[in-house]
Amino acid sequence: MIGIEKILAHIQSESDNECKAIEDSAAEENKRILAESKKAEQDEYRDLIDTGTKEAEQRIERLNSLAVLESKKRVLMTQQEMVAEAFNHAAKTILGLPEREYIQFLVKLACSASLTGSETVILSQSDLGRFGKEVLDASNSALSAAGKTASLTLSEKTADIGGGLILSGGDIEVNCSIEALLAEHKNELSPKIASVLFD
Repeated sequence: MIGIEKILAHIQSESDNECKAIEDSAAEENKRILAESKKAEQDEYRDLIDTGTKEAEQRIERLNSLAVLESKKRVLMTQQEMVAEAFNHAAKTILGLPEREYIQFLVKLACSASLTGSETVILSQSDLGRFGKEVLDASNSALSAAGKTASLTLSEKTADIGGGLILSGGDIEVNCSIEALLAEHKNELSPKIASVLFD
C-alpha cells in the first residue's frame, strides 16, 4: 500500500506542478495579450489624435486663407471707394472755383475742344444763367487771338451736366463736362491717386 501511496503522491505532485506551469503560462499569455491590446489602443489613440490634429490644422489654414482673402477684398473695396471719393472731391473743387477762375476754366475747355471755331456751346442750366454770354465772348476772343475762326455760338438749350460744357458742331459733339473729363482720365489717374492715398 505504501508503494501505491507513493506513486499517487508522485502523480499528484507532477499534476500539481503541471497545473502550476499551465497557470503560469496562461498568466504570462494573458499579460502578453493585455500588453499588446494596450499598445494597440495607444497606437489607435495616437493615430486618432494625429488625424484630428492634422484636420484641425488644415481647417485653421483654410479659415486663415479665407480671412486673408476677405480682408484683402475689404481693403480693395475701401481703396476703390476712397479713389471714387477723390474724383467726387475733384469735381466739387472745380465747381467751387471762384467765378472768374471757373469762367477761365470753361473758356479753356471751349478753345481746346473746338475743331472749327463755329460750334455751339452748350452749358448747364446753372452756368448758362450766371455767365453764359461771358464764357462765349471770352472763348471767341481767345480763339481770335490764337488766329483761329472765332464764331462760337451759345445754345439756349442746356445740358444735363454738373459743370463744364458740351461743344456741338454738325454731327460731332464733344463732351467736356466735368463728369466726362474725370471719367476719361479715370484709368490714368486712379493708380496715381491710389499711390498718394495708400503708399
